[in-house]
Amino acid sequence: MKPLAILVTAALLCCLSMQASGQGVLRTPASDTMKYMMKQGSYLGFRQVNLSMGEIGFEVVISSNFKGKSASRLEFRIDQPRGKRSKKLGSIKIPDTADTTFNIKLTGQLRHAFGIHDLFLVARGEGEFEISGFSFIHNYFAEK
Repeated sequence: MKPLAILVTAALLCCLSMQASGQGVLRTPASDTMKYMMKQGSYLGFRQVNLSMGEIGFEVVISSNFKGKSASRLEFRIDQPRGKRSKKLGSIKIPDTADTTFNIKLTGQLRHAFGIHDLFLVARGEGEFEISGFSFIHNYFAEK
């Protein structure tokens, strides 16, 4: 009886250690910096963002090289990237950075920005640009 228990245990362990279908053997490690190419109509979405934690703005790390094209802008929207249910929090004009990285910030009172929402960064305009970083700007107001 013991050899049968060992055989069943070994078979179960073998089945559990097999890869799921469609998975490759080798995986490429994620790079330290992901870059997202943005152009007219493309967007990045962040699901279920809590905007009740004292945020007063956003900071985005971008690089661009418009070469004669008009500057693009980046819109910050909640709930949906477009349509009637989409609410615009604000927008930032994207400067020509000549392919160097540059931090741009949207600060101030963010209308509709309270509670948990899906947050979208939507590209508008002709030029293309890359986003390599995104963070919140917090209000570090200390209550007395």
